[in-house]
Amino acid sequence: MNSPAPEPLDRKPTPEEQQAAAAHLQRAQEEAAHSRRIPEGVAGAEVESAGIVGFGTMGRGIAMSFASAGIPVAVFEDSDEAWIRGEAAVGGSLSRAVGRGKIDAAEAEARMRRIRRIEGFEDFGGADFFVEAVFEDLSVKTEVFARLDKVARPGAVLATNTSSLDVNAIAAATDRPEAVVGTHFFSPAHVMRLLEVVVGDATSGETLATAMSLGLRLGKAPVPVGVCDGFVGNRMLFAYRRQADQLLLEGALPEQIDGTLQRFGFRMGPFAVADLAGLDIGQAVRQRLAAEATARGEPPPKPVVADRLCERGRLGQKTGAGFYRYEPGNRTPLPDPEVAEIARRESAAQGIGRREVEDREILERCLSALVNEGAEILGEGIAEREGDVDVVWALGYGFPRERGGPLYWARQIGLSEVVSSLDRLTSATGDPSLEPSRGLLELAVR
Repeated sequence: MNSPAPEPLDRKPTPEEQQAAAAHLQRAQEEAAHSRRIPEGVAGAEVESAGIVGFGTMGRGIAMSFASAGIPVAVFEDSDEAWIRGEAAVGGSLSRAVGRGKIDAAEAEARMRRIRRIEGFEDFGGADFFVEAVFEDLSVKTEVFARLDKVARPGAVLATNTSSLDVNAIAAATDRPEAVVGTHFFSPAHVMRLLEVVVGDATSGETLATAMSLGLRLGKAPVPVGVCDGFVGNRMLFAYRRQADQLLLEGALPEQIDGTLQRFGFRMGPFAVADLAGLDIGQAVRQRLAAEATARGEPPPKPVVADRLCERGRLGQKTGAGFYRYEPGNRTPLPDPEVAEIARRESAAQGIGRREVEDREILERCLSALVNEGAEILGEGIAEREGDVDVVWALGYGFPRERGGPLYWARQIGLSEVVSSLDRLTSATGDPSLEPSRGLLELAVR
């Protein structure tokens, strides 16, 4: 007798299933706000003023978050051009909020007044909470923290907005590592609710409690995470993108991969997201990881199609072309035959035979890799709860909320089925990154 065909992975959840998923995410957000890393009886300090270093896209979004919560912000930005551009962006955002009726003109003016520029670090005064929002480079960030350490008052919290760098290394640049914490805001920072609060080895309970309570005051959903490359969200993204990039080399095209994941429920597929963020962002991370591998005496990762696109100046929406092409003034991604040709050339250069890839394989590989990494992160203690992983990906990375988050979804289809799927995929592809992680195997027997 033939076995029944497997249930489609992109089956739409029933209304009852969607309600259960929504309830799960709501509970998970509430639980995440109470980190197990905070000792009983320890409370955070009240934040009455803030200091921000950097007024680029992230810095100004973070400043707007503070200003909207009624907290005055002193901003150090050494580039007049960046300050003028940022001030105009803040003003434009507030004007649009007034136009949509979200706030009135008086409130918009009050928020604008709460953001002021200072000339030097010594002008920060007695700010309670500092956020560094400069370029994602460890040497740049450690230099900023060494300078902040000299001017910040005793008891102030020093936070880094890094998305993947070592918070412990950043804290080591100061004489007060217990006061250092990561606050990974998501772009646009004044809109996105997710806030990964990164706990370093020396971060005190008081510092963590202050960052978590501040996150709630800013209207965010704070999730405590440990230190590793990429924390929870970006580390899982690396695993998810690894499969998407490999599928692109094996025969799929960006529009097929993105379309398949959108039908599952993602608002955008991984390649459209990459174009939105800028392909140079991912390239900088890959270059850092390659340099670290070389320093360890390991072979660097093989190039991906995105590297070849960057070489051609195709950096995404901001250059009018990335994995897709874009018409002037229009953000609609349009399939581009040039990308298909670049993918074919790179496949040939790496000795990879291209083939027809089925949609189910795309879902299996991308989603199984995502769940596998999330479970391993949980097993390592980087995340405190299953629900924390789900909140991060549902609020920050577009995982369909009606499915409740990656680990919740995996429990609904069966963790043992995910393990079996990874076993099959590892055998079929020879990709060791698809082997079931210890964290997943442990989770599957709980």
